[in-house]
Amino acid sequence: MIAFDVETTGKNPETDQIVEISMCLYEAGNEETYHRLLKPDVSITPGAQRVHGISMEDVQDAPNFADVSDEILEFLAAAEVIVGYNVRFDIRFVEKEFARLGKEIHLDEKLVVDPYRIWQTMEPRKLEDAHRKFVGGEMEGAHRATADVHAVVVVLRGLRREFNLEEASWEDLAQLTDPQREAWVGDSQHFLWENEQVIFNFGKYNGRELLEVAQKDAGYLNWIQRSDFPRHVKNLCKGAGAGYAQTVFNEKIAATFGPPPVASETS
Repeated sequence: MIAFDVETTGKNPETDQIVEISMCLYEAGNEETYHRLLKPDVSITPGAQRVHGISMEDVQDAPNFADVSDEILEFLAAAEVIVGYNVRFDIRFVEKEFARLGKEIHLDEKLVVDPYRIWQTMEPRKLEDAHRKFVGGEMEGAHRATADVHAVVVVLRGLRREFNLEEASWEDLAQLTDPQREAWVGDSQHFLWENEQVIFNFGKYNGRELLEVAQKDAGYLNWIQRSDFPRHVKNLCKGAGAGYAQTVFNEKIAATFGPPPVASETS
């Protein structure tokens, strides 16, 4: 079996690329490792760099994926089993990198073992399961509205005890429910403040700066303006296409929707 993991320029395999790949082949008691930093054709998003710590400077002299694709393909071919944590993410990126080279690779045809998914299977997250874990005993009348309403309250009490959240305010709990809420630009999570820039939080440019996309793919912003999106989302796209300098654009956004959260609140 092969355990493997990739780090990427962002979240979307359609537009983002791999910047690091690490694999370990376990066979007959032996281990063989493979590791490469890779130079992408697109920039690393600030959010991705904050997660994995790899900068464009770190990969400046690294090969690109095409340069080492044969090595990666040969290494993966030796595996009957693929193991990784939330590994579907990694699989999609590897398959997309090969697709861009005109090559097909179907890692899902191998046996895929994912501890993250096993954990979800072994510890289900339905309301009855939460009741059993945080309250104790079986929940009576599951899936009837009155029973569910009562259960969610006692489950929340049990969860607060379990994780030492009894002194947490409603605001604290809301922040844990949606950690990105304070970074929203407007009344939805379509756009976020990140490193004092407005970034996409949906679609094929997820994680990319709005002004960057406006320069590279104005047609995408025009499509958003013609489609069924909230008014403020359309207005943000319209403003991004107006040709403002980044500083001026950010000042206008901050004046309309509020400034970005301070670093200590988003770190």
